Amino acid sequence: MQSTSLPLLLDDLSDDEREALLTHHALRSLADVLATVPDPRSCHGKRYDLPFLLTCLAAALLCNCNSLEAVGQWCREQRPLLRRVFGPRRHLTPTGSLYRWLLPRLSAAHLEWALARWVQATRPSPDTEAVALDGKVLRGAGATEDVSPHLLAVTTHQTHETLIQVPVATKTNEIPVAQALLGWLLVHHRVVTADALHCQTESAQAILDAGGEYLLCLKGNWPAQYAAVVEYFADPCATTTEAVTIERQKGRREERRLRVTTALTDYLAGFPQLAQVAQITRSVTDTRGTHHDVDYFVTSATADPATLLALIRGHWSIERQHWLRDVDFGEDHSRIRSGHAPRVLAALRNAILTLLGRTQHSAIAAARRSFAYHPARALRLVQRSFPLYR
Repeated sequence: MQSTSLPLLLDDLSDDEREALLTHHALRSLADVLATVPDPRSCHGKRYDLPFLLTCLAAALLCNCNSLEAVGQWCREQRPLLRRVFGPRRHLTPTGSLYRWLLPRLSAAHLEWALARWVQATRPSPDTEAVALDGKVLRGAGATEDVSPHLLAVTTHQTHETLIQVPVATKTNEIPVAQALLGWLLVHHRVVTADALHCQTESAQAILDAGGEYLLCLKGNWPAQYAAVVEYFADPCATTTEAVTIERQKGRREERRLRVTTALTDYLAGFPQLAQVAQITRSVTDTRGTHHDVDYFVTSATADPATLLALIRGHWSIERQHWLRDVDFGEDHSRIRSGHAPRVLAALRNAILTLLGRTQHSAIAAARRSFAYHPARALRLVQRSFPLYR
């Protein structure tokens, strides 16, 4: 597997440990993933094995429990179910305080990369679905904005599955982390979309080196090139091809018009293997009136305008994942700050969203309420095996 040896940018795992997690495990279910996480506890006084604790935690998250106290209450109230699923045990009621002590001590990196192995190995092959690259700050997990954990995720456009999520250290930013991460991902024959922060020559080349195509938003961080692109598309004689979509919903009308040209590829030669430059104009009419928004993109993909328009729209699917974690799972309101606990919980929330998507649950809040009424279904879903494709 191609990789970039920049372990300090990604996490505290070695390259060999990442390689092992991504290739050596036949992980069919979320429960299989949780069983691989190393137990940081000594044997002395241990009442619960770690796979039991993490499986209960995942099932409780499915059942609409957003706090660790709620998870502990769920375990107390589901003792008959836990005894039936896990067999007779002397102890069946882990508490919220136990989870508060345990989660900061777990290897978040091990969980993140094991989840990456499970998600990628159980996706149909060949897998060419476009992916979006974006970061998210866990605002509630830090005393100030400067120390809040910052995570970088890669999410598929249509199925909304997080392929991997890694931390961004406080002394760096998303750009070098993304470039290091791309060497570990299966992005062959995929289009990788990202916002203007990642519109860098090195990032574009990293995507190409990993076997993918890039579609990047161009803004003022390339001032001369940006001004030239704006000027070109403002020219009524510009040579372009177009695609248009119109959506109406709840009194809101949105028109997206994409114009694409190949005439600027020589001028923007700083972007490797640049194939097209695009302008998208969004016109939204609602109760406030009509307003317009214009963005510009560079891409190595030779897709037609309608496909590029769908890819640009699909990029914002990653914002949907962030919104679901904040609103439905209460991530921004969580005050769990110690150690690796925020990363562990964020990784589990991503895994839960993947499970719900794979079982055709599009209304996430309603699905979690339903599982709260039927906790046995939640445990079965956590333990459900999916076919291995690679």
